[in-house]
Amino acid sequence: MRRQCAALALRTAATGVNIPSVLTTREVIETTIALEKRSMALYARFAKIFSGQPRLHEFWFGMARDEARHVGALGLVATVLELEGVIDGPSPVPVQGFEMIRLSKVIEHYMSEPDSAFPIERALAIAVEVEESELEDLVGDLLQALQERGEYERCQRLLVHDLGELSYMIEQHCQDPTLLSRCDELVNHHAETLRHAAASH
Repeated sequence: MRRQCAALALRTAATGVNIPSVLTTREVIETTIALEKRSMALYARFAKIFSGQPRLHEFWFGMARDEARHVGALGLVATVLELEGVIDGPSPVPVQGFEMIRLSKVIEHYMSEPDSAFPIERALAIAVEVEESELEDLVGDLLQALQERGEYERCQRLLVHDLGELSYMIEQHCQDPTLLSRCDELVNHHAETLRHAAASH
């Protein structure tokens, strides 16, 4: 992933963060899968940290499991595109390289910290930070652009469910209305995206 993100950085350094990179579909899918795997690892780590609290363990394990489903969906799409001989064409969606690099660094920083650094309040805030990144939108945009409507809607439904659970956990374990509001905005954003997708059938 470090090599892929470095390539993204080289492609965007000359023009700035807001100029989309022109990458191949393979490069975008591989970079997205790598970031999803690290998000999965972070949530799996939280599941381990809170293994003594069944409800929290179940919540974090569910978050990790759904990241794994995103990885599987993207991997399947990549295999189909490779068989069709089109995976090395230009990506159908733009990528902001610095955002991907930033997210990678954020996750690696958290993975390097000791378990004791993660009380539940901080773990939930980190989850909101990760979910606010462009990663989940990128997964959806890729699946939609590559004509994978079924997988796209499944991923969106899982995401809305996970964010709803995250919102509930924040309400139960944090005294932070700002964090709760940020999470609820994510729920509403992705729920609206799912409604539009369903209406377009």
